[in-house]
Amino acid sequence: EQRAVDAQDAARSAARALVVADNWGDGVAAADQVVSQAVVNNGLAPADVTVRYTGSLAPGEEVSAVVTVGVPVGNVPGLGLVGTMHYTARSTEHVDSYRASPS
Repeated sequence: EQRAVDAQDAARSAARALVVADNWGDGVAAADQVVSQAVVNNGLAPADVTVRYTGSLAPGEEVSAVVTVGVPVGNVPGLGLVGTMHYTARSTEHVDSYRASPS
């Protein structure tokens, strides 16, 4: 359950970082930094997290961040963690209709 919350928080923060950026490249860099910080702060393994971004920073458009987190299915004594399922969180932000077009 905690990893689902972590994915939701990371997706929401990444989408917000992306939507306020001056351009797509800077936005992706800022969003990646937010996700990386969430991974470290929540004790997740970077290999267990994937992220992708879609959309446009043109005024009136939308951007989305999709974060997928691997969730261990079970812990077998003597064997450790067995199996993984994936939880995907998506967050979408509206680009301000009155902002200047991205550079």
